[in-house]
Amino acid sequence: MENSLIFKIYGNSPITRILDFFLSFPKNEFTVTDIIEELGMSKTTFYKYFDNLINIGMIKINQEAIKPKLYSINLSSPIIQNMRKNIDFLSEEIADKESLKLKIKPIKLKNIELQGIQEQIQYLQRLQRDTKLEIKKLENPIKI
Repeated sequence: MENSLIFKIYGNSPITRILDFFLSFPKNEFTVTDIIEELGMSKTTFYKYFDNLINIGMIKINQEAIKPKLYSINLSSPIIQNMRKNIDFLSEEIADKESLKLKIKPIKLKNIELQGIQEQIQYLQRLQRDTKLEIKKLENPIKI
């Protein structure tokens, strides 16, 4: 969990731990007991921040569930949407940097292979020249 990109952007705090948990399972609903247990967080710490996340609309309550209440991430919250964009952006940046680290090793060819490749290139160049000449003949037909 601590390797999550949300921690690289927003730091490791109880709020980011709660949000990371919900963002990891965006389509699921959880009870408070499930969340606290999964996070290994004390109830005091959890409730200190959780109600505020609900009040500002980042976490939503399933109104149909009576007991126990079920909670999920509010994907339509502008704050959550912005967080997801930032996480996606950082993910792309990391992927780009990793792809640059990949080095392509040069292929060592034997002289025989090089000769064969050179012959193929020369053949393709002749074919290209001949094709261009034929196209010119078609464009400029001889008048009788």
